[in-house]
Amino acid sequence: MFRTGFKKIIYQLHLWLGLLSGLVVFVIGLTGAIYSFSDELKAVVYHNRLYVDIPHGAEKQSFNQLLFVAQKKLGKDKKISRVEIQQSPGRTYMFRAYKADKYFEKVYLNPYTAQIVFHEDANKEFFNVVLSIHRTLLLGDVVGHFIIRWSVVCFVILLLSGIILWWPKKWKMSFWKQKLKVKWEAKAKRLNYDLHQVFGFYAFLILLIISLTGLMWSFDLVADKKVKVFSDTTSLISVAPNDLIIAKMKSLGIKPAYLLYNLPNTKSGTVNVSAYLDPQRIHQKIQYRFDRYSGKLLLEGKPFSSLSALDKAKALNYDLHTGSIFGFWSKLLVFIAGLITASLPITGFCIWLWRK
Repeated sequence: MFRTGFKKIIYQLHLWLGLLSGLVVFVIGLTGAIYSFSDELKAVVYHNRLYVDIPHGAEKQSFNQLLFVAQKKLGKDKKISRVEIQQSPGRTYMFRAYKADKYFEKVYLNPYTAQIVFHEDANKEFFNVVLSIHRTLLLGDVVGHFIIRWSVVCFVILLLSGIILWWPKKWKMSFWKQKLKVKWEAKAKRLNYDLHQVFGFYAFLILLIISLTGLMWSFDLVADKKVKVFSDTTSLISVAPNDLIIAKMKSLGIKPAYLLYNLPNTKSGTVNVSAYLDPQRIHQKIQYRFDRYSGKLLLEGKPFSSLSALDKAKALNYDLHTGSIFGFWSKLLVFIAGLITASLPITGFCIWLWRK
């Protein structure tokens, strides 16, 4: 009797949370599936802006020269805040200018000739629009994040309550046949029910990991510890030593796939450089901070292998969420899980309609 009453309560919780968050969960799942292979698709669709021919015997231009060209293209009112410096031969450098709710533009430069390859309004770029829908529903950071955050909380409860409803009273062979296999030849009502519960069961663990890692971001639980390090403003010089910093990065003996070069936005701010050692897995990175005036190395972060267990868990969050942690096959699982996520509100809604 208690078990039956408990499951009735769980069913009502599952039903109303599903109706409340279903539309948002559908959008999150669909956009997540589309974005899961964005890097691979960009390499094909945007090949001409990401790759250039290497002139015979040419060497890369100085970083300061490339920065000057990119900033001139963007104009003085749109300050460059980040540069993506690919280390592979034949790759362009990407210069980004971003200010929330005002502009988000990128300039791709040929590092050998300093020629502009492409100028992009990133706010209108397809994959960035998909990502923005996934994160904020295009409703802004405050409203959009709030809706996404609590819809994902609802989805986690839906996953857990769904498993409780699925769990059998007795483990019999007939249960396995009924609950773990879709009866494709059944009528629409039964087929829809099977698609909801069987697909939901098989994707449960992956969806739980994706949801919880998403909530880690949403509740700001993976942010790096803030270490107060400042540039020495008493040594101010007229030209920032960006080329000196790049040269120092080369002398450190690491072999990064690419660098993210973050320019300071205050007088005492530091130049923050993240060296990504793996082109696909962002947890394999080391962070450095340099004095913006002298180029002096102020702080060197630890590689992933030297981090504490808690910091390792935080560093792995993005790769677990996107499926990039194990390469193509884990990304494929995330892609399929995204499609299943989008299907669950639809099949669940149909179950509710038919029962009514």
